[in-house]
Amino acid sequence: MAAGGDVSPAPVIAISALGVLGHTYGCTVNDLADLESDRRNPARRKSVLVSGAVSIAGARIALGVQLALAVVLTIFAAVAGESGWLFAVGMTVLFATVTFSNTHQKRRIAHPLVMDLLFGVNMGAPAVFCCAVTGPGDLTPAWLVAVAFGIHMVLLNVVAGNLKDLEHDRAVGDDTTALRAGVRLTDSGRLIPTRPYLLLLCVLLLGSVASLLALVLAAPSSAGHRAVVAAVLLVLQGMAGHSLWTLVRQARAVDPNGRERYLGLNFFSLMVACSLWAPLATVVVAVLTAVWLVLTRGLVALPTREQEKIA
Repeated sequence: MAAGGDVSPAPVIAISALGVLGHTYGCTVNDLADLESDRRNPARRKSVLVSGAVSIAGARIALGVQLALAVVLTIFAAVAGESGWLFAVGMTVLFATVTFSNTHQKRRIAHPLVMDLLFGVNMGAPAVFCCAVTGPGDLTPAWLVAVAFGIHMVLLNVVAGNLKDLEHDRAVGDDTTALRAGVRLTDSGRLIPTRPYLLLLCVLLLGSVASLLALVLAAPSSAGHRAVVAAVLLVLQGMAGHSLWTLVRQARAVDPNGRERYLGLNFFSLMVACSLWAPLATVVVAVLTAVWLVLTRGLVALPTREQEKIA
C-alpha cells in the first residue's frame, strides 16, 4: 500500500516471515500458559502439548528458537528497509505485548475487555509496521487496515473465542469478557445474552462498519468504483450482523469449534475494502487464509461424545 517508488523485496520477505513467526510464537506462548486448563478441556484434546506429541521442554526450546529468529529477521528488515530503528522498536514492543496478552489473557491481571482490545492492537499493528519499513509512502491506508482488522479480531475473541469455551472457562475460574458480562449458555448450547454483552456487540459491529467504510472512501479510486464497493461492503456487513443476530436470539447454537459464519463474512469484507488499495496482495492474503482454514479445520474438533452433549 505504500505509494511511490519500487518496494525492495528483501524487507517484504523478512516481514512476511516475521508475520508467520509472530503467529506461531503467540500460539506457543498461549499453549504453554493454558496447558493446565487445556488438559481439562475436551476441545483441546488434539493440542500437541495436551496429547504429549510435544513435550513442555520441547515447546520452550521452540519458543527460544522463534524469538532468536524474530530478532534476526527484525534486524534484517530494519537494515534493508525504511524507518529501521522505528520498526525495530515497534517489533520489540509488539512481541512483548504478544507475550503478555497470551500469558495473561484470562488471568484477571486486567479487565478481560482490556485484554481483548490489546489482542486487537497486537493483530492490527503489524499493518503499520509493514508499510513503514517497506517504503516512505502515506501510512493512512495502513492505519485504516490496522483499525479494521483490530476490531475484527476483538469481535473474534469476544464472541467465538469466549463462547466456545464459556462453560469450561467458568468451571476452571478463567476470566473472559463474556463471563464478566454475565453471559450463559443453555443445555443445548444456545446463547443467553445480557444487555452489557449486546451493547458491546453493537459497538463493535458499528466500529467495524465505520472502519471498513473509511478504508473504502479513502481509496485512490473513482467515485463510482468506491460507491459499488461500499454497497457490496454494506451487504456483507448486513449478512454478518444477521449471523450474529441469529446467535443472540437463540435461533442456533454456538459453534463449539468457534467457526462462526460472521467471522468469514467480516474478514471477506476487509478483503473487499483492501482490494481497492492493493488488489494483488489482497488476493494472495485471501488464498493463503483459505488454505490455512482448510489445513486447520480438524485441529479444534471436539470429540464425538462432547459434540453430542452440546447438540
